[in-house]
Amino acid sequence: MRAQIPVLILSVLFTSLSYGQAPLQTKVSGQTWTSPDFYQVKAMGYDEKTFAVPEGLKGDVDFWVKIYTQYSTQQGIFHLVGDTQTVFGDIDLSQIYVHQGWSPIRKEKEAELVVRLQKRLIARKHNVSVKQIRLQMGLKDRMADAIKLSGYYLPMMEKIFAEQKLPKELTRVVFVESSFNIAAQSKVGASGLWQIMPAVSKKYKYISAAQDLRNHPMYATKLAANILKQNYQILKSWPLAVTAYNHGVGSLGKIVKKYKSNDIAFLIENVSAKKSFGFASRNFYATYLAALYVESHANLYFPEPVFKYPELQVRHLKLTQKLPYEKLLAVFDNDREKLCLYNPHIKKKFLKPGHVLPVGVIATIPATADSPFRLGDVAAAEIPL
Repeated sequence: MRAQIPVLILSVLFTSLSYGQAPLQTKVSGQTWTSPDFYQVKAMGYDEKTFAVPEGLKGDVDFWVKIYTQYSTQQGIFHLVGDTQTVFGDIDLSQIYVHQGWSPIRKEKEAELVVRLQKRLIARKHNVSVKQIRLQMGLKDRMADAIKLSGYYLPMMEKIFAEQKLPKELTRVVFVESSFNIAAQSKVGASGLWQIMPAVSKKYKYISAAQDLRNHPMYATKLAANILKQNYQILKSWPLAVTAYNHGVGSLGKIVKKYKSNDIAFLIENVSAKKSFGFASRNFYATYLAALYVESHANLYFPEPVFKYPELQVRHLKLTQKLPYEKLLAVFDNDREKLCLYNPHIKKKFLKPGHVLPVGVIATIPATADSPFRLGDVAAAEIPL
């Protein structure tokens, strides 16, 4: 896992994530992006206005659209803490990161110094405290990568959400949560494409000694669909259900009851209600709407043609006998990087020579692999999608 970049420099969204390298990004031919068709009449509580931008959130959504489309992860905007509409200016740290004579650690330290100096200058100019100034770094390059990576998983996610009669747009929460990076982990323990917390997945027995199904794209998507569906059934509003995915349905339910409103814009912008939200929760829905818009209009913001990786065609098998790592690796023509792309949920200590995968582990293999995927007499039960 790559070392985590200091929060001072990134302040990327809400919770600092660490990102491992996403395998095979340059080894798979792409397909041309097309604008998604979201409108559907069979989803519960859904019409074409469900995810329209509320009037009170337009400024915040515009801010996050800029973050996704105008600023890279080495550029950013200074704004007043808790207020994305009071902007003090921007900063470009890219020249620091291309300095050939500095190590990565030196570059990070130099960037920290520049940011601190700029904050002091802004504080003096605008007569505010340095602590009142927040730096939001951009996400344009990460969004471009996320659109490519989404091709692997979105068809599967859309199918699962359709089966649950959930709006297709909800699958785009992943752009906010992990940027479709299967190796994403947060400092508070969330993991996988959907950034599911350990406590949430505990009752589903997702985590064992050998695997963490929060990192399995299909299993994580099914759990996320259940969470969002339950949120909606409790809160009776998709904007609130999405916000609750970050803030917690119980906590958000108390706010709704206290202020006698299910208007997301009112709850976020209301002066008193603001105290109940942290920066992450207050901005989560606006960020989601921004990501939803940018992905739907990718051709307007990124060089054409916009490419996505092709959907991963897979089979899922549950081991009923122990399986040596080497035999699973053989299914992938001894390409460990490809094995990890298909099996991000299997813990790395089991993906080493001489190790054995225990009974019950889910092995995800290419759909075209031989049955029983050239593993000799190893038994495995196939799991339907």
